[in-house]
Amino acid sequence: MEISNDTEIRKTDNFVETVVDDELVLLHIINGQFYSLKDTGRRAWELLEDNKQFGSLVNAMCGEYEVAEDTCREELGKLFGDLQERTLVEIN
Repeated sequence: MEISNDTEIRKTDNFVETVVDDELVLLHIINGQFYSLKDTGRRAWELLEDNKQFGSLVNAMCGEYEVAEDTCREELGKLFGDLQERTLVEIN
């Protein structure tokens, strides 16, 4: 999913979350499905609290990991596109 820098990403209220070992587990409270985020996916989810705009999130992730900006944008776009389909985030 192609997302521009100024696009806002917000978590919905459709989940509860907990940490199990090194995984962040999300329980969708409407459909009862579980989703898990590990490693960089978990970190992107955590950084979303303070980095609502996509460009800011990309910059934060690139600052923490040795990753090319284009690769980071592509992977975060896939992650948040998937989370949007599952109604765990809204992308505006």
